[in-house]
Amino acid sequence: MNQPVHRILLVDDHAVVREGIRSLLDTEPDLHVVGEVGSAEEALTFVAHTPVDLATFDLRMPGLAAEAAVRALSASHPQLRILILTSFFVDAEVRAVLAAGASGYVLKDARREEILTAVRAVLGGNNWIHPPLQGRVLQLLRQAPEPASALTPRERDVLELLGRGLSNKRIAQALGLTEGTVKSYLRQIFPKIKAADRLQAALYARSLAAP
Repeated sequence: MNQPVHRILLVDDHAVVREGIRSLLDTEPDLHVVGEVGSAEEALTFVAHTPVDLATFDLRMPGLAAEAAVRALSASHPQLRILILTSFFVDAEVRAVLAAGASGYVLKDARREEILTAVRAVLGGNNWIHPPLQGRVLQLLRQAPEPASALTPRERDVLELLGRGLSNKRIAQALGLTEGTVKSYLRQIFPKIKAADRLQAALYARSLAAP
């Protein structure tokens, strides 16, 4: 009986990295790379017209942030599994992509067997974290958010929309504000919630919205 072949999309802005991952995965009879793209925007376009079971995602690429792309893909293609395959581990970014819907996180310097294990685990519906990172990831996920009592109702509105992945322009349109006003609100919000950037603020917003 033939085993099912899983369709994989490689998302990385470095062609040499994609070539290496493809050469690894395509040697496995149950794995097949159906495409390669160099940005999150290209990934969104690709999965709109080509069936994909799993996407490997670099954490940092030009254009749309990985966290926003993962959230968009998870919303539009809930059956698609996403594995972050990157060289970076930054607390706020890791929490953001996991909260957005990524099912796994592995570093590019992992051994061949570890990457294959991660791919198959995520395809099987499980979560997988690179073993050397598991302790740190658990610590991140257990951290409680800061109190939000200092935020005004309008600041909460702006923060909520930021947490949904909206741009400043779309937040302004939704709330009947100018982009400049939205930026001003964000400058006020960040120190109140101890966020250094949009990623941290968005993650904070989602923690408030979580049941």
